This record gives sequence, structure tokens and C-alpha cells, in this order.
Amino acid sequence: MSLAARLINLGTRLSGMKKKYSLPEERFLEEVGKMNRSRGFYMPRDKKAVYKEREILGRKCLIVQKGEARAGRAVLYFFGGGMMIGPDKGDVDVIVRLVQKTGADVWFPMYPLCVDHCITEAYEMAFECYRQMIGLYGAGNVSTCGFSSGGALAIGIAAHNNAMGSQLPMPRHIVAVSPGEVPWNDAERAIMRANNPKDMMVDYAFMEKVERYEKHGRDDVPEYMIHISKGDLSGVDHIHFVYSTDEVLYGAKQNFIDACKRYGVRYTVRERPGMIHCYAMLPYFRESKADFDEIAGILAQ
Repeated sequence: MSLAARLINLGTRLSGMKKKYSLPEERFLEEVGKMNRSRGFYMPRDKKAVYKEREILGRKCLIVQKGEARAGRAVLYFFGGGMMIGPDKGDVDVIVRLVQKTGADVWFPMYPLCVDHCITEAYEMAFECYRQMIGLYGAGNVSTCGFSSGGALAIGIAAHNNAMGSQLPMPRHIVAVSPGEVPWNDAERAIMRANNPKDMMVDYAFMEKVERYEKHGRDDVPEYMIHISKGDLSGVDHIHFVYSTDEVLYGAKQNFIDACKRYGVRYTVRERPGMIHCYAMLPYFRESKADFDEIAGILAQ
């Protein structure tokens, strides 16, 4: 492991983020509220790319392009945060890198968080964003990519499309970095619990309570929105997974592999030991740069 990776790991451990995930519900929501006050939609003022704003179902979506003209392909990119924490300015920096390396436009929707909304509303906004992108870029020219809960959404778009009667063509590529789900079987829970001491960011305690937040008091939420690996992935060509073997959400990997096999979906898995959660979307040290470049290479195809 590179020295820079070790320093990132140490900094993550010292940040105290993991402790926040294990706080009692009231305290946890207070901390989330504090974090979200400085997060959300951000319109950059630099000249690294062309930035545009689009409103989708009353919510903002940042569009990042290499030039003024629309590219031939696009990536629908989802931030993570357990459906509870919004994106920060660092996410936009990563998106700019992705645009520069792929030549594709990247759409970055501010989907509603489960602090105040049911996960069904996040899917509604995300799917409408995907629908509009298909209309602009054409079938086979839109990929989905995301990390953590955003990685789950990147896969979930396909499951939701099937649940809606296959209204739209499937994504060109699906790249899911550390996608998670609410655990639904003993094997998944066992790996998550075993990895909990090694995960420097996410605490397993959060996985036991996140379903309540996602449902937000409703009892009619489709199962695939909570347990993504239970969704119908028929028609998907290929899903690319990226994991650290030491993170809690690594416990969901086998469920996703089983789902791919069940629906005849090709899949690849990139995994590294000792990395922090979603390391590949922090392209600032040797290992993460290599895997981020690999992701960009996939999305550039």
C-alpha cells in the first residue's frame, strides 16, 4: 500500500466520521443536519469545464461538459452518503476529471435525501433525469455511475426501468463503486459485521437503521429500492463493481454477483485490500488514481 493511501486511511480514521454513523438516531440526525448545511448544489466558477444547471422535477442537476457543444455520450453520476448526506465541492472536482478523461458529459442530480423524503422520490427524480438524457443523447449513449448509495442508484435505475415496464433502453455501462444495500440475508450481514472493525468510515450500526430512514414512514416502498440486489436486472449488459475488501459494504458483493448470474448480466469486480470506502472516487493517491482511470476508461468506450 502506498504511503499516500496510508495517510488517507489515517486521516479518515481520525476524522470521526465512523462514530457519527453509530450515534443514536436523534444525535445522528443532528450531525447529518450540520453536515448538509454546507453541502448540496454548487455551481463552480472556474474555467476547467463548462457548467450548466438544469431543473428536473423541481430539483437542480449540474451538467458538466468539456465544451459548449453537447457531447455524443453522457454519464448519469450519483453521489453517495447513505441517502442521507449530500455532496460537497470535492464531488464536482472528481466529475471534472471524469469529463476530461472520458469526453462525455456528466449529469449530477441533487436527488432528494431520505432525511426529509422517501427513497421513492429519489428514484423518481433520478429516473426522470435518465429519461431526459436518453431523449437528448439517444439510446445506448447514456451510462450510469455512482459510489456508495449512489452506486446502488446506478444499478437501481435498471431495476426501476424494468419495474416500470422497460420504458427506456438500459444504460450503456453501469459502474458501481462500493454499492450498498440494506442487508437481507445472514451471509451478507456476517461479512458486514466482520468488516466493521476494519472499515474506517462506515459503521455497521447504520446498516441496521437506514431502512427506516429510506422508507420515511411508508410501507409501500418497492423491495428493490431497499435491497437493490433483489431487483430485476433483465436486459442489462454489463455491471462493473469496485470495492475495498475491508469495507462494510463489501458484504453486499455476493448478492450482486448472484443477481447478475440470475439475469444473465456480465460483471467484473475490481477489489483492493486495505482501502477506505469508495477509495476509487478519491483519485489522489496511486491506487485510487489507477482504479479511477480504469473507471474512466470503461465510461469512455
